[in-house]
Amino acid sequence: SNGDKAPPLLLAALDETKDQSYFLCGVQGSGFSNVMFPLGDLRKNHAIDNRETTVRQLAETFPSAISEKKESMGICFIGKRNFADFIAEYLPQEAVPGDFIDVDTGRIVGKHKGSAFYTIGQGAKISGASCKWFTCQKGGDGRVFVCNNTHHPSLYSDELYVHKFNWVAGELPRPLKENKEMFALCRTWHLQPLIPCSVSMKDDHIRIKFDRPVRAITAGQTAALYIGSGLVCVGGGEILERGPSYHELQKYLPSQYQESGRCINTSISQI
Repeated sequence: SNGDKAPPLLLAALDETKDQSYFLCGVQGSGFSNVMFPLGDLRKNHAIDNRETTVRQLAETFPSAISEKKESMGICFIGKRNFADFIAEYLPQEAVPGDFIDVDTGRIVGKHKGSAFYTIGQGAKISGASCKWFTCQKGGDGRVFVCNNTHHPSLYSDELYVHKFNWVAGELPRPLKENKEMFALCRTWHLQPLIPCSVSMKDDHIRIKFDRPVRAITAGQTAALYIGSGLVCVGGGEILERGPSYHELQKYLPSQYQESGRCINTSISQI
């Protein structure tokens, strides 16, 4: 901040389905000083009541036909190119084939063309497999560990570590400064339901401990933190590593957890 001027706040959008704060959490607060987001307090398609005006309704007043355009989904800018071929162009080195390993038995269940083409928690297409497999872990030797259940304990952990965390305000939040711990809400992928957590410092890393198992925490992806019932994004950073999985801990995974890692009956309104 400059003098007594408070640093800018990064707020979540009114339309939760279009909120972009997760992608902006790595921007320093000074970068928002002269920025406005004119659509932040509008819903795109569906108004809650007749007093609201949606983005699509506003677009209908423009001379061009943009209001009728379909929404782009996924990685829209790659067009009709094969996703694996697109990713291969940006890998630091040529993809190395390896084995798919059953995390429960340790046996080889198939071959892959390179571990970089597989994301933790997503399906692993194994030629000739009689059941569906999911990527749960990657070995440094090119092995990709898979499990045969989308809710397998190997996909769940309840803590992660972030290196070089970006605080939008430019400094540690007061609770973390004074008490060495703060309570917040976190998401580890875009539009994931916010999950209550505690935040603390461990060496030069930020440790985020969730109050429940979270599915598919992945190194290299972003963890974003929120306060104020999810309205204020206080920052984020790249996930360095997850904590031990429930499979590694031989810990029971309650059946009531959804795929997102969110417990069905838990409220977050008090954070």
